[in-house]
Amino acid sequence: MGASVLEAKPITRKQALKRVHRDRLRPLRVLEYLDNSAVFEKCPVEVKEGYIVSDRDNGDLFLVLIFRCLSGKPMEALDIRVHLYNERQPVPFSRTDFRYSWETATLGERALNGQPRKEKECKRERALVHGEEFGQGIFLPLPGSYFHKMQIELVGVAYTVGEYEPLGLIAGGSAKRFAEIDSNLRSSYVQMNIFQKAEEDHPIRVLPQAGENAWLCCCGHKNPASVPLCEACGRDKDWQLENLSVEKLQQVRKEQDADQNVRVLHDTSAYAQNRYMESDEEKQRKVQQCNEVLERLAAQEKAKEHRRNMVLPKILLLIGIAFAIWLICELVFSGVNLGLFGGE
Repeated sequence: MGASVLEAKPITRKQALKRVHRDRLRPLRVLEYLDNSAVFEKCPVEVKEGYIVSDRDNGDLFLVLIFRCLSGKPMEALDIRVHLYNERQPVPFSRTDFRYSWETATLGERALNGQPRKEKECKRERALVHGEEFGQGIFLPLPGSYFHKMQIELVGVAYTVGEYEPLGLIAGGSAKRFAEIDSNLRSSYVQMNIFQKAEEDHPIRVLPQAGENAWLCCCGHKNPASVPLCEACGRDKDWQLENLSVEKLQQVRKEQDADQNVRVLHDTSAYAQNRYMESDEEKQRKVQQCNEVLERLAAQEKAKEHRRNMVLPKILLLIGIAFAIWLICELVFSGVNLGLFGGE
């Protein structure tokens, strides 16, 4: 596998940036999305999104993780560990440590309040602030050998005040999928749902969760705890946490069955399990969106490389223009002088 910006061998930030730029020029495609729906009770950072990509040319595999800082204190670095397992083996055959920080040039594209942060701004404010996203465009190399399972451990975070907080948390999917609950409960949700419009673009996928720093919307999007409405679908946080639990849906179902004035739809064929699972079209749309991001990153890096390559020709052109101007001036002055002498 080719060199990576995240090798164990120490390298300078300048060397790391060069490797980041080279990795972004790779023709990448998305292979698999990771389920990171777990919301930690007390954690200064959340895994917002994760997926595995491959190089179309040589087949190299990479892991892309996008995080969101939820700490009240400026965060300097995040340490993670990737565990890889073989089938039927309880012990990982590979453990690889990575650090996300400005010094290691591994924060990637940073965004705050949905807006990308400019390079000058990131250079001036190197620490991550509350709500800031990072990690986009950073490709963590994976071994070419087959692995059956992957675990991402959040090892710890370093703060600008000199503190280090160990975490030891395993990121992954722990939210209960809506498709897994009883069909009668799904039918009850359809009748009580007040966000029908949101179902068109962001259908319910999981039952919501809430932690101290973040909450998981039923559409699968993670939001900071301070945000009352989901950033992706606009559903209300409090309504979801109050109404979208197995216990609450069971209670609603009993009330509906007991109320003779309510027509209960017992034929739940319209609410089959596959209705609430991600369709192939939705998965394809996500892959397409991710590939568009990767293509945009590659285009940006190619444009930067082109601008860098044009610096020397531009300098030479300016030198040539300056020399031509100087030569013309010399010829003009020489002609004037000759004219004066000839007049005498």
